Amino acid sequence: MFYPADAAELARAVEACLARGAGAEGPQPPRAIISPHAGYAYSGWLAGAAWQSTAGADIRHAVVLSPSHRHAFAGIALPSGGAYAMPGFDLAINTAARTALMEAGLAHIEDAAHDREHGAETQFPFLHALHPQADVLPLVLGQVEDAQVAAALDLLDGLLGHPLFVLSSDLSHFLTEGAAIAHDDAASRLIETGAWQSLSGAHACGARGIRGYLASRTGQGARAVRLARATSAEVTHDTSRVVGYGAWALYGPEGDAIRRDDRAALLRVAREALAGRTATGRDPKIDPASFHPRLRSHGAAFVTLTRAGRLRGCIGSLTAHRPLVQDVAQNAICAGHADPRFAAVTAGELAEIHLKIAVLGPPAPMAFASEEDLLAQLRPGEDGLILSDRGRRGTFLPMVWESLPEPAAFWRQLKRKAELAEDHWSDTLEVQRYRAESFAEG
Repeated sequence: MFYPADAAELARAVEACLARGAGAEGPQPPRAIISPHAGYAYSGWLAGAAWQSTAGADIRHAVVLSPSHRHAFAGIALPSGGAYAMPGFDLAINTAARTALMEAGLAHIEDAAHDREHGAETQFPFLHALHPQADVLPLVLGQVEDAQVAAALDLLDGLLGHPLFVLSSDLSHFLTEGAAIAHDDAASRLIETGAWQSLSGAHACGARGIRGYLASRTGQGARAVRLARATSAEVTHDTSRVVGYGAWALYGPEGDAIRRDDRAALLRVAREALAGRTATGRDPKIDPASFHPRLRSHGAAFVTLTRAGRLRGCIGSLTAHRPLVQDVAQNAICAGHADPRFAAVTAGELAEIHLKIAVLGPPAPMAFASEEDLLAQLRPGEDGLILSDRGRRGTFLPMVWESLPEPAAFWRQLKRKAELAEDHWSDTLEVQRYRAESFAEG
């Protein structure tokens, strides 16, 4: 019903889907992907884009999380047996990982949940095509809390040495195309900004898997890069009742997530936006739809201007609230014309201005028992910090470590920036940690 039953035909279909999804590879393999699971005629190319982002990875184990479409139950269901018999190949089930989940009381065998479950099965041919040496552990999710899904994923991440997590999910269901696009825009924003607590089954049928991954230690601070979005109307031409689909690659928080060509595009946009505002006095209009979906992902960025090696302006966003390309353009304009520490950039200066962009990952809360414990957890050169307490707030980007390399000094100066005393400490103090991916002209 969802993919060809003939082995040769299935192989050709997967190859075509992967070919249309080409170009999705990032600077490193993702830790997880969100891949749609409708019939290949409708969403196969989006699944191809999601899976193409893993093409350069050496994947030995995959964990597929699927909603249960046909069988009602509570908890996380595992399949019995040792393999799936697919058209033209057998796909091994990781029985050791299955046993570990059962012994931990986090999942149970329930074959009825896996019987004709297309949320899982549609992913298997892509796994086999790109990573034929890999085994799989499919988890079908019934009525289950986020904490249980997160605990299962953290156990598997440690046991299997960072497997690929495949979050199988479509987006909105059976709305008019206009309503579906608006609904899918909201889902995209929640996924890309890390606001997983607000993601519901109305946004995505695989919401439980996505929520569980982002709630886990494994997925904490994950950076979601949008690879593609579409609706069924592109195939059926029926706009009265459509299904929405999306593909994402989830990175990090360690390592880079932004491709070299996307870095160049963002620097070009920042330069053109600053030059346009400087020349005309008006903010140029940025149409996110004219850029690749990767740059339409919601993102938070700081733009820094220097001239002759000296700071000339710096403005940014701490949290993602608009498409990354739009955030970069607006912050470039503000860095040149709205930083209260400097006069506005003039046309005569533009040729001497050097731009640097830092794209922030989603902040993750830190847990600590004391100030000493907090300082021991800091990673010099890597961590950006957000400090909040008693109505005060301050942040240091990771590059601040260059001038304040000692954790204690870094922490004291951050408190001063938040207009708190250097020896300030309280039970209400909150700290969030994030990573910034930085790149500059030249």
